[in-house]
Amino acid sequence: MIRFYNCKIIDFDGDVQVKEGLELWTKGEKIEYIGEHKKGDFEREIDCGGNVIMPGFKNAHAHSPMTFLRSYAEDLPLDRWLNEAVFPMESKLNDDYGVWFTKLAIMEYLTSGITSAFDMYFLPEAIYRAVKETGYRSVICGAVNNFVSNPKELEEEHIKYNKCGNGISHMLGFHAEYTTYIKIL
Repeated sequence: MIRFYNCKIIDFDGDVQVKEGLELWTKGEKIEYIGEHKKGDFEREIDCGGNVIMPGFKNAHAHSPMTFLRSYAEDLPLDRWLNEAVFPMESKLNDDYGVWFTKLAIMEYLTSGITSAFDMYFLPEAIYRAVKETGYRSVICGAVNNFVSNPKELEEEHIKYNKCGNGISHMLGFHAEYTTYIKIL
């Protein structure tokens, strides 16, 4: 069991409150205790120095493999950025590149307290491989949009990735109003 002590803990039960001077105990992946100090048998004890312990953030609309496009042509308006800069570069991607770019995104997420991502990118197998290899948690969101989706592929992905377990699942995700028209449904 691991003991985290000298903590501020954000309580999201009802009104959000910051509770000070508490400790939190974990056993494996589960929280065993939150409260005032009491005796226990620990394999490790961590002084939090008064810092905050809180639930991780969730990125609800990720495009993890797009890390390679950060700051690329950012001075363009959205339609030009997508059509003139992003889409031509994305056409060069494959799953191997997608795995590495997703791993980079995962490292960045973790430094910001993001513990899972809902990934709406068009390389689901690359995202799956990166998530599996790193032990991260992700929801692969079948990208319902005008470019890469069809109902048969989405159904196959849904069945495949929901059998994976270990923090990986699949949901349908409508990308955005400007990339998803009713006629594709």
